[in-house]
Amino acid sequence: MNMMQNRLMAKKGSITLPFFVLWLMALPGSAQMNIAGKPGLIYTPTARETADGTFTVGAHYNPYRYGFRSQLYSQRGQGNFSERILYANLTLLPRLDVNVTLVHLNGKRENLPRAERMIGDRQLDLKYLLLKEKKGQPSVAVIMSAPFSVQASLITYAVVATKNLDITDEIKTELSVGMGSPYFIFRDLDTNEQNFNIFSRFVLKKKSENLFGKDYLVGPFGGVSLNYRKQAGLMAEWDSKRLNVGGYATLWKRWTLQAGLLNFDQVTFGTSYTVPLNALPQSLRKKES
Repeated sequence: MNMMQNRLMAKKGSITLPFFVLWLMALPGSAQMNIAGKPGLIYTPTARETADGTFTVGAHYNPYRYGFRSQLYSQRGQGNFSERILYANLTLLPRLDVNVTLVHLNGKRENLPRAERMIGDRQLDLKYLLLKEKKGQPSVAVIMSAPFSVQASLITYAVVATKNLDITDEIKTELSVGMGSPYFIFRDLDTNEQNFNIFSRFVLKKKSENLFGKDYLVGPFGGVSLNYRKQAGLMAEWDSKRLNVGGYATLWKRWTLQAGLLNFDQVTFGTSYTVPLNALPQSLRKKES
């Protein structure tokens, strides 16, 4: 009797697993993410609306010449380090995205500060959709980095608007323009060893005076993507300092591969995977209830 039950369960599992995989692949996915793990182009974010419960994880390679943290050490003659950026993005509420990034230097870092030899720079960002896109209205979002980190490098304080236009039934374009703040809120600490209270010593500072990421999204920025069936596209952007171009492709509606050319002289690339956390199949919902 037990053997028969085990066979039935195994048979049921062999049917359910492929169905579950196909279900994941069939769900509508999101397009490309920017280097900081937000819906966007290459470096710049957009005000693209994502469905409630959308969860994306990914990674990006950033070349040393345009590194957010590595530029400082390159200027000091301590080495040229490229960066890997890991991120997770969750649409927690219909209008609210929470984004976590981890910036880590590639290569041998024995001569760098202890913080660079550890887990890396951690950053928490919030994006709130002020306006949803309508026929005659773009979507508008505000993005703010939480000021809890010490010596953060991917600081984003920006407002951005995005509008989608149909060229044909299969080809669409997404236009975005935004403004990055030259100021940011941070915690005035010299080292992580002084980091005893994350709610202390908040100050307003010019981004140009920051050790890391001083050029990231300061002033006007914008970009355009040309998309074919939401499966592949080309991108061009002005990231407030330079012109970047790139392309992306989405496989099985879940997995996105993308690459870009920064300032037409350095290559960046990344990948991301998206799943909807609040859209379980009916069979799984019954088991949980």
